[in-house]
Formats: sequence, structure tokens, C-alpha cells
Amino acid sequence: AGVVFVGAAVGPIHAVEPSRAIRVDCTPVDAPHVDVLVVPGGLGWKQVIDDPATRAWLTTAALEARGILAISTGSLLLASVGRLEGRSATGHWLAEDELAALGVNVSSMRTASDDGGRVVTASGALAAVQVVDGLADQARWAEWMPDGS
Repeated sequence: AGVVFVGAAVGPIHAVEPSRAIRVDCTPVDAPHVDVLVVPGGLGWKQVIDDPATRAWLTTAALEARGILAISTGSLLLASVGRLEGRSATGHWLAEDELAALGVNVSSMRTASDDGGRVVTASGALAAVQVVDGLADQARWAEWMPDGS
């Protein structure tokens, strides 16, 4: 798989959870098409969604991706662009009220899936690891199914 990090500016950024450096490869303006969209969570989710270019890209990428995995407060990012409205989803337990306010049918389970398994949300990183194989299989099968079924 080719992994691409999309962010407001290209270059290294300091991630908090856990502490490490991540290199952003491209901005929303020049981001490639995404087959599987992974939306991580973190303390800075509100700053991310306040950026208009990132917001527009996330809206489109979530619509076009074959599979979506939102982790922790990443569910709030997806919900804030309308991609989880009316869907069953989970996220960080401290964000359940905010998810509900964004029109999400909040699940208290560690993972929740919707849209035939195309959209998966996880309460945290450990729960996300449990669903990665399923999303990868779904994306691989989509390549072999010319009619998209």
C-alpha cells in the first residue's frame, strides 16, 4: 500500500499521541485520489476541521473512498463534514455527546460499521487494528469487481 499523509502544509509536524514526528506529504490541494481513507484522531481535531481546504478535501475523499476508517476523535472530523450523519458510529468516549450533536447514531461499542462495511469507526487505535484487515480485503476485492459490487 502507498501511504500518503495529507495536511495543511508539507513537511514534518510533531504529533502528540504518542510523541513522534510525522512528515506530511501533500496538502489537500495536491492530494492524490484515496482508495482507503484513514482519519486519525487526536487533540488537534478542531484545528484540522477549521481549515477550509482540509474540510473540502475530507468531504470529497470520504465520498469517493472505497473504505473509510475513522479512529477516536477522527469520527468527529468525518461527522463535522456530514459523512456520518444518520449512521451508526463510535469514537473516543469523551466525544460521544459531540458526535450525537452532529447527527450520529452513537454506538458504545469499540467499533461500528455502516454502509455495508465501507465506513468503519473505532473508539481508539487498538480497536482500529482489529478492523484494518477487513477494510484492506474490501479494497482489494473492489479492484477485482468491475461493476463495483
